[in-house]
Amino acid sequence: MLRVIGMDESSLKPDQRLQPAPEKTAFDYAMAVAKVAAIPLPFFGRGVALVDAVTAPLRGKRFDDWCEQIRQRINEPSQKIEGLTAESLATSDPFISMFTQASQAAIRTHKEEKLEALRNAMMNVAISPTEAEDLRSVFLNMIDTFSVVHLRLLRFFQRPEPGLRDEYRRQRPLTDQVIRDLNDRGLISDSRPYAARGRDDSEALVYYDCPPTPLGEQFLQFIGRPR
Repeated sequence: MLRVIGMDESSLKPDQRLQPAPEKTAFDYAMAVAKVAAIPLPFFGRGVALVDAVTAPLRGKRFDDWCEQIRQRINEPSQKIEGLTAESLATSDPFISMFTQASQAAIRTHKEEKLEALRNAMMNVAISPTEAEDLRSVFLNMIDTFSVVHLRLLRFFQRPEPGLRDEYRRQRPLTDQVIRDLNDRGLISDSRPYAARGRDDSEALVYYDCPPTPLGEQFLQFIGRPR
């Protein structure tokens, strides 16, 4: 029997608030393998007992919730999309690789907006596992490192709302930094004159239109609900 170091059996049970998937399939066993691969274990060196005691409950609950939610999501479109089955995903190396990467990100956050972005991303991967694999891996890394404000501002620039602009202007120390980050990542376009870029501005950056670039639109599509 395979045991994960630092996790007791009770921590591996799904959250009781979640409805379990109808039955075990080949996909369940593939997810079990990915579960182990997604957790950076074991911990070695001094302080191992303390580190493991702190992180084991977190890994158990967050990870079980995440896996159950993904399994439920996949059960939905599998009834509608031809060729999307648990068995096909269980044998898809690209899907398992993306699932492992997304799972690591899911464990590291409690923010629902980031978790929803990760869930949507995994559903898009499930529908077309081999499409733009390298780019999708980059996108998953962005979700992992981005704050919720990154996601909100990118969506805002896609569909600006006057009320939200005023709110973001009041948060200038944060939003200016996030906007610069989105621009550096190539996800938005700086609409200011070239000569004005890189200089101190009396106005918050959110005041200017910064529409998503084609790469930004691809990212938003990747973290959005499959259509």
